[in-house]
Amino acid sequence: MPYGPDICEKRRYSRDRDETRRAGDYAYARIRAKLPKRSRHVERGYEIECRFAEEISIRRLDERQVLDQLFHDLVERWRNETGHLSSVTRMVLHPSYLRIIGLGRGGLPLILRELRERPDHWLVALNAITGEDPAPEGANFREAVAAWIKWGEIRGYC
Repeated sequence: MPYGPDICEKRRYSRDRDETRRAGDYAYARIRAKLPKRSRHVERGYEIECRFAEEISIRRLDERQVLDQLFHDLVERWRNETGHLSSVTRMVLHPSYLRIIGLGRGGLPLILRELRERPDHWLVALNAITGEDPAPEGANFREAVAAWIKWGEIRGYC
């Protein structure tokens, strides 16, 4: 059996994974479209969809609980390690405080709740996360706290 460049055809394989994936999806959709419609498939699809929705909601609940626990651990560590300090700058540069800022917008409801329950130096974190400052110029600490809580209520964070 002779071999050589004139006998064998060179096969070309796609190197693009996305293209291969799309081709596979298209082939699957073509096959599914040709199958006879049976009501059981619809019911089974609905059961699977409900199960996925349930799993997603459980994961989100778990994520929220993990975030709450992480936030409370960071707050306790921050309070324990900076409670004796008189420098606000040193307080807000503490690693736990910076990690709380790193939580981003997901941490806003937690910070606002903490600010409402136990007012502390959370104004810097709120300003860093949102880029806003709803407190009027020249406001004292209590007025600034009230302005931030009102801001959170208006935007649905409280």
